[in-house]
Amino acid sequence: MIKVPFSSLFDAFRMPFVNRRIVKKLESLDAQESFSDIKSLSEEDIEKYIESEWTRAKELDDKLSKLTAALSVALTVGGAVAKSIVDGLAASPIKWTIVALLFLSMVFFFYGAIIGFRGLRPKPRFGYGAKFMNAVASGGESARKSMNEAAAGFEVVNLIRANEASAAIDLIRNGIVLFAIAMALSFVAPGIEVSPRTATISTKGSAPAISKKQKAANGL
Repeated sequence: MIKVPFSSLFDAFRMPFVNRRIVKKLESLDAQESFSDIKSLSEEDIEKYIESEWTRAKELDDKLSKLTAALSVALTVGGAVAKSIVDGLAASPIKWTIVALLFLSMVFFFYGAIIGFRGLRPKPRFGYGAKFMNAVASGGESARKSMNEAAAGFEVVNLIRANEASAAIDLIRNGIVLFAIAMALSFVAPGIEVSPRTATISTKGSAPAISKKQKAANGL
């Protein structure tokens, strides 16, 4: 029961290696059994499939851009809040536990932001351009091969997009969970004791006594 959450905590860090293996599928399109379904589609169906993958690519890009913005805000706000909390805690084992949790939380947010910004870089698009249109217009095996490559390319790149979005979501979730645990521990952690300042105010003041003698002058 402990291994599953702990392993899923770092699944997002394996995403780049998984995506590299996915990209290699495009290097051997004919040898990949995963593309057999694409090859079995009719010409009309494969055109619809390319259009649907085009739409899916735009939706995944929009989703990833929103997640990247959320991660950027979480990293900025979380860092400021974490510093203020740590500065107010006295040295203790609980404090160092909180520091470790907050640091790990910021690592998740930071890595998620990196994935998001990398994912927003332009990716290859398929099924468009003069070369593709000429190949499709010519008909025959050349047209079918171009459509198969476009559909397979979209499928692979969209799978990479989906992995990036999924990794960003996991990193946000893990960062928030660790941040919440650190906040809960901060309520029971000993704070820094502030010694009261005693200020002695001395006031000096004396009102001089002034005596007045009135002399009456008798006139002649």
